[in-house]
Amino acid sequence: MIKINLLPYKKTKTSALKVNLVTFILLLVIGNIFFWAVFFYNQSEISEYERNIRSAKAEIASLQPIYQEYQRMQQAKKEIERRIKVIDQLKAGRALVARSLYDLSTTMKEGVWLKTFKKKGDKFEIEGRALVNESISEFMENIARLPYMKNVELKGIQDVTEEGLVVKKFIVQGNMSL
Repeated sequence: MIKINLLPYKKTKTSALKVNLVTFILLLVIGNIFFWAVFFYNQSEISEYERNIRSAKAEIASLQPIYQEYQRMQQAKKEIERRIKVIDQLKAGRALVARSLYDLSTTMKEGVWLKTFKKKGDKFEIEGRALVNESISEFMENIARLPYMKNVELKGIQDVTEEGLVVKKFIVQGNMSL
């Protein structure tokens, strides 16, 4: 008995190869299409971001003169605030000096007179003359009672001759602030 194979052996192998080849090409085309779709989507996003950046830079450039004017106004404001602070300090100091001179003139007793009154910052120094030590003591007690004079101390007492009269030279120091 003779067997005849009517189906060609090579034909079955080639058709499977063709299916695999077509599938590979199809997958390659689909992958390529997907890749290019992602690429073009990213390119459009990048170009949109670049347009936004350019428009933001243009807006910043258009607002630059306004910002510079704002900076000038801030500097002027700081300068005005500094001047106001200085004026307030001068006002406070002016009232304190006037008040202290008035109070010194009312607290001095007979036999005491002042030669100098120096004030630097919140410190003061008074140089004066007196006939007796008790007058100096009384003067110091009186100025120590003033609410704006604190830490009043006697720095020293010396006998000096002025215009033929022996007097006590004294120096008083302390702090003065409102």
